[in-house]
Amino acid sequence: MKRILYSLSLMLTFWLPVFSQEKKLDNIIKEEGIPGIQLIYAKGTKIRAFNLGTISQGSTQKVSANTIFEAASLSKSVFTYAVLRLYDRGILSLDTPLLHYIGSYARFDPKDSRYAKITARMVLRHTTGLPNWGDNAGVRLIFSPDSTFSYSGEGFLFLQRVVEKKLNKSLGEIAKEEVFKPLKMESSSYAWTDKYDTVAAFGNSTEQVNRHKNENAAYSLLTNAHDYSVFLEAVITGRGLKPETRKMMFEKSSAGNRFGKPVIEANQHINWGLGFGLTENEKGKAIWHWGDNGNFKCFYLAYPATNERLVYFTNSQDGLNILGDVLDLFYGKQTWWPAIWLQYGYESPKLIKEFQAKLTKVGFEHAPELFAELKKKDSNYKLPEDDVNKLGYKLLRQGKKKEALEIFKLNVSLYPDIWNTYDSLGEAYWNLDDKVLAIKNYTRSLELNPQNTNAIESLKKIEQPDNK
Repeated sequence: MKRILYSLSLMLTFWLPVFSQEKKLDNIIKEEGIPGIQLIYAKGTKIRAFNLGTISQGSTQKVSANTIFEAASLSKSVFTYAVLRLYDRGILSLDTPLLHYIGSYARFDPKDSRYAKITARMVLRHTTGLPNWGDNAGVRLIFSPDSTFSYSGEGFLFLQRVVEKKLNKSLGEIAKEEVFKPLKMESSSYAWTDKYDTVAAFGNSTEQVNRHKNENAAYSLLTNAHDYSVFLEAVITGRGLKPETRKMMFEKSSAGNRFGKPVIEANQHINWGLGFGLTENEKGKAIWHWGDNGNFKCFYLAYPATNERLVYFTNSQDGLNILGDVLDLFYGKQTWWPAIWLQYGYESPKLIKEFQAKLTKVGFEHAPELFAELKKKDSNYKLPEDDVNKLGYKLLRQGKKKEALEIFKLNVSLYPDIWNTYDSLGEAYWNLDDKVLAIKNYTRSLELNPQNTNAIESLKKIEQPDNK
């Protein structure tokens, strides 16, 4: 009897937090207006899985453990693992210039000899000198290879083409042989397959299917939290890699000082290994990565020393705004440098969330009066322009067009000399089919910033005959 009671006690010790965390996680996504989330937190062999919400805004189909999400840039980590397995077998060198393997690459300018310096190691640590993405004409270097850090999807696509040509196999075939089959990631693919037709998030729209007909190592992975958690467990324990390779993967290879962006405090706590972000906080050293494919946002963070890992997928523009809250919920409250470094979400989250909560009670049409009341109580009270703008767009995405309009009107009154406030207000009026006021505000935005291409294009569309 004592043994049974002891076993029950152990079970309750593990499972009771699950119920509490599920309720809190549900509140987090509802507060941010996120339709659905799929999350796994694990430590060793103990796993907690959460599948909340729906596959798209307005859908009644629930997110399940089988729901497939876009992994966005989490695709890069999986490809990195495959590349390092090839490196372990002597098939690919990390330091041989990649053009040595294929001779030329159509997206590069043949007149610039600097491309010939790019290696696999530079790709994996984001020091190629390539921008994140080029255009239809190709991709030009923004700095000399290996001189600084700049996150680049183009680099991963280039490495993908090199590996595909060297092995005479597609990315899908390589990933299946090196990652998916050995790790039994049965739900994962770098391109759409028929099995996703009934289980994919975001409504299974044609647009989403077309997006991933072409395999891309930088962003096209389709997967679920179960598969990705299995992958993370393999990575942090070194399964399938030589010990020295696993060690090298998690050693600082480049500093996270992004080219062309101001240095902030978080830069001191963010570095890059090979294919993985590195950070250290009160809990210890961790690996991490984020993913952003627009309406799909995702993230993972794992502590190799304790085999503790968390990964989540969402089907929302706002899926990374909840990052700090989610990490606090499962790892305990501490400093999350990746969240600060990424700069998603609000500049003053507490203020804007409290302001929204009060408006929900009194009505969004009372936004000016509420702000004046709060300002009267505290002369230093201020809502950042970008925070107000983000709140407005969040409401628009939730279909709350009238509430969004009131927020954008407030922003114009608070920041009458900033072109972006008028641009957003113009969009709100256009969403409400008030073309006269949409034109008026887009025009004002252009007066303040003649280079505002969004206003220029929006005015062209509004003024087309079929929009009259």
